[in-house]
Amino acid sequence: RRANSVLPLENGNIPLSEKVLECEKIYAAHNLPCVFKMTKAAPAGLQELLVQKGYAYNAETDLMHVTAADEKFLARCEEIIEPEEIGVIVTPFLDETWLDCYFKWENRTDPKIIDINRKQFELVDDDNNLSAIYCRIQMSGEDVAVASVVIEDGNAFLLNVVVDETVRGKGYGKILVKDILETACNFGAENIYLQVVADNNVAIKMYESFGFKFLYKYWYMLK
Repeated sequence: RRANSVLPLENGNIPLSEKVLECEKIYAAHNLPCVFKMTKAAPAGLQELLVQKGYAYNAETDLMHVTAADEKFLARCEEIIEPEEIGVIVTPFLDETWLDCYFKWENRTDPKIIDINRKQFELVDDDNNLSAIYCRIQMSGEDVAVASVVIEDGNAFLLNVVVDETVRGKGYGKILVKDILETACNFGAENIYLQVVADNNVAIKMYESFGFKFLYKYWYMLK
């Protein structure tokens, strides 16, 4: 959705109804559903118009941020002790094992969706302006969690944080976040951002323990 959505920012001079119709035509020409990414900066009346046209509210998300120099972030990383059985695999390139874990734990089974996701990852890897980091956490040799980070101009974006649901609640998430963000800082990250579903209180509490603070909220309108 994020990569294929309309981001409304200003009112402009064209009536909202005309702009929405034009967006729908563009998406329809590519056989795609029209999706609007909404924030408080969206033009007044757009939300109501979309509801009238049959769009539904979806996936409320919080954007959070912390600096690499934040005292709480540094202290949290320092205090997390990793058991001897924990293995950490960090690579600056995409590997098949990481992908297999990600698709399995995200319940991605549709070959078309998997192919699209794979190409998206490969585009990031091939972009010379971006630095990508992929991390896998193992417990006694078994993969239990994965995440990735993309870095551009000192800004790091924590992405694709997934823990195997059969072992959730055992602290692997915080170890994963610690290890991949420490690596990102070593790669020059100064600011770290992430996006988390607004009602995922467990994840939000974990990120807040690293010093992450709420920046703003967004959501989608789609049919």
